[in-house]
Amino acid sequence: MKFFENYFEDTDFYGQGTAEVQVLCPFHSDTNPSASINVENSLFHCWVCGVGYNEQQFISKINDISLVDAGKVLSNLEGTTTTDWSLVNIAELWSDQDMLNALTGLRLEKDFIEEMKLGKVYDKLGKPRLGIPVFYNKVLIDVRAYDLMRNSSVKMISEMNAENGYIIPYDIWQKEDKSKVTYIFEGEKDMLVARSMGLNAITLTGGADALPNDMVLNSFKDRDFILCYDNDDAGRQGMKDLYFYIKNIANKVEYINIADVVKENKEDFTDAVFKYDMDIWTFYSLEVRSFSGVKKTYTTLETALNSNLIKKNLLSQITISGEFEDTFAVPTMVTFTKKDDSDKNATMVQDEKKTWYLEKSNIHQLLNLIESDAKKSQVIQKIMGFCGIPAKEQNLEINISEYITVFKSKAMDIMGDKDVEVDEENSSKKQLDIYSFTKLNVGEIYEVIYKLYPHPTKHQKLVVVASHVENRNLDDFEVAAVVEHLKKFQFKGTIKEKLSHLYESAKHYVAKHLDYKLWLMSDLVFNSVLEFDYEDRIRGALDIFILGDTQVGKSETTGKLVDLYNFGHFLSLKTSTTIGLIGGSTKVDNNWLNTIGAIPRQHKKLVVMEEFSGAKPDFIKTMTDIRSSGWLRIVRSAGELSVPCRLRMITLSNAIEDSDGNPRHLSSFPNGVMPLMELIKSSEDVARYDGFFLMPKPEKRFNPFGFKLTDNPIPAEAYPYKAEWVYTRKPEDVRFETGVESYIWEKAEKLNELFECNFPLFGTTTSQKLARFSVAMAALLVNTDETMEKIIVSKSIVDEVFDFLVSIYDNEVFKLREYKEEYDSYSKTNKKELKEIQEIYSKNSTLFEWINNSSSASRNDLRTISGLDGDSFNPLFNRMVALKLVRISGTKVFPTPKFRLSMRQIDKTIVMDTGQKMIDVKEDKHVNTLNTIVKGKE
Repeated sequence: MKFFENYFEDTDFYGQGTAEVQVLCPFHSDTNPSASINVENSLFHCWVCGVGYNEQQFISKINDISLVDAGKVLSNLEGTTTTDWSLVNIAELWSDQDMLNALTGLRLEKDFIEEMKLGKVYDKLGKPRLGIPVFYNKVLIDVRAYDLMRNSSVKMISEMNAENGYIIPYDIWQKEDKSKVTYIFEGEKDMLVARSMGLNAITLTGGADALPNDMVLNSFKDRDFILCYDNDDAGRQGMKDLYFYIKNIANKVEYINIADVVKENKEDFTDAVFKYDMDIWTFYSLEVRSFSGVKKTYTTLETALNSNLIKKNLLSQITISGEFEDTFAVPTMVTFTKKDDSDKNATMVQDEKKTWYLEKSNIHQLLNLIESDAKKSQVIQKIMGFCGIPAKEQNLEINISEYITVFKSKAMDIMGDKDVEVDEENSSKKQLDIYSFTKLNVGEIYEVIYKLYPHPTKHQKLVVVASHVENRNLDDFEVAAVVEHLKKFQFKGTIKEKLSHLYESAKHYVAKHLDYKLWLMSDLVFNSVLEFDYEDRIRGALDIFILGDTQVGKSETTGKLVDLYNFGHFLSLKTSTTIGLIGGSTKVDNNWLNTIGAIPRQHKKLVVMEEFSGAKPDFIKTMTDIRSSGWLRIVRSAGELSVPCRLRMITLSNAIEDSDGNPRHLSSFPNGVMPLMELIKSSEDVARYDGFFLMPKPEKRFNPFGFKLTDNPIPAEAYPYKAEWVYTRKPEDVRFETGVESYIWEKAEKLNELFECNFPLFGTTTSQKLARFSVAMAALLVNTDETMEKIIVSKSIVDEVFDFLVSIYDNEVFKLREYKEEYDSYSKTNKKELKEIQEIYSKNSTLFEWINNSSSASRNDLRTISGLDGDSFNPLFNRMVALKLVRISGTKVFPTPKFRLSMRQIDKTIVMDTGQKMIDVKEDKHVNTLNTIVKGKE
């Protein structure tokens, strides 16, 4: 009943002579008592709400906290009350005139001192301090001891093992009108001064880097806050951290820069009042600023390791690269009650209780309770040790209130393996085990608050123990905060002139000799959005293949764009293993670990894959599946791991070397199709690419010292903002001007007329590919609405993309138009050719009919069927090849579409040289019948 007695302090529970005592219900607007508390059973029941709770449940509901946290409140209540604090500590304060004078110097009135229940405490050296009690639902949780008399170099101390992040004064603040703005100050002194002046002020225990703990976090809901921390780096960083921590809970969070009043470093609100004579009206007149555009400050895992930041609160962005199959259950609250103290080893007295909680301040203790073969009794013994109870202590009643699940995963920095060869060894060095109370999904990016600890049972290996996990949300991006950066990419003039400005700027960061088309093809990929609506929702991320001679700038251009945008991932397919690139499954300490490789870790981002010619066949097959489905599926003995994998992709390669290992230049091939098909092999895979670009060795080399860049480049710091803007564009952020969707289809048909052939880049999906390039071009140019939220695709942009695509396929290197014309010649015939084919057929009908009923044959087979000797057959066969009736591939001969078409058009009534007539050969007559025909009459 202690909590009910404190909470309903004006209620007489024992003088009414009844077990049911009426109280006002805090869960609805209640003016006449509609609830009651059963004094004998310590139970709350409201007859209007229909709810009933015991004390622990009541605490949980009234504060919106967990039952375990509610149990902590009850535990703190044992032997401690508001009255106890008032009688002892407050009385000592009022008897210390020096302290009272110091408080008067802070303009704290008597009534205010009483309201805040300030008292007097002593430090370990016996020096007096101002005691500032921390109450939570009228339960004393902590006492903050402030060096009011300046007897020490330490301004503030807390009780041993006290948790930070409580609100002072919580109970008073909770009664305030929630519509009033709350001012949060960095320290207790500032809060006291501000509240005495009439501000609705609070502070968090723990100083500048304190964040609300789970007991008070939900009390921030639906309130407006203004932060005012000290004029130093710690204060400014503390405000930023607190803003990001509560901004999704609170209604509004803004701040006041106290440096608008104070001048010196480390000065604070109190200095502003007493040193600079700031009154409350001056304070109200200070500019209230927005946190818009403020970026979080992260520590990478690599920095934490290298700087030995062990057991320190850290904030990082991580990618989950693997998950362990096993999970663990850990008790969160264990109470030990001494039932009998008669044994000789007793260190506790009868009915004494000691309770252990798993909370943020001791979260590392979970490492001692999991991942071992310890029995329950051994786990309990370890927890006894945490409570200071000897292992030999007897006659203990042990109550475990609740368990929580602990998940184990592998974590790495989001850019943790950038620009390195990816293999199992390198990858494992950059990954840490992470323990969390939330299941972390493989492949996703999280923001974690954590500490590094040496694992007590894993040879002191450093691990991450996360106290707070939040899935990184794209909605956090605010376009308004980066508008000025985006405007730097907008230029006046035609599209070609705008592209020229962007190209000239890129030269400053890539190379003076940067090839325009190589830059444009690459930069379009960086500026492609993940998906958009074009009739249906389709993939927007571009997937291109760049094939070039050695040392033409492929890797240099794409690599420097990755660095410039701070976006993307550079991989070598030749030196990396498939497991390092894709993922796999291994067993670690008898626990299966499913991991993903470097490519799926870049989900929604960009990868540059170089040296495709050295890629392993199993990797190419897996990438085919990923391109088709947008998912990576790994089936291993540990089960199936499925993670989304949608990427912007740039593939770089040289042509396949000759049989002696010598490089072959693009100029040695008749067209661009041949070297590409040698590499990719599968027509199905060719069709999945959005574009190909061939980069031959330049005829003339560029002297960089003979040319000076003159245009002012776009500032380098603007590029990452643009990359983030593109990255966060959603399908609804892409708009086509009226009629542009249909226009894209029409222009796509023109591309098909120019290039559609058996090199299946163009065809039924050409309009989607053209749409992807057009949206990327609009993003590259930052062609937007006034808010810069929406990407606008216009007809002029489509025209520019169309011209660019024609230029990269219809040139002296690719020769795709010529290739198509050649390809079409194997499918079309004219009257002159048909007449010649008729004449050949009339003398070689058996051969033609046999070919017509076959899919392929060898040259020797055809000569045998013809019945001709070599001298007679060779001219015939060569003529058939010249007429494009057959195509040779290796040792095989294949009939062409032109042959099939001709066989349907010629007259199959055959007249022999003797004038004697043979039987008509019908298309449906079996070829074996032809073999029985002999020269002569029927």
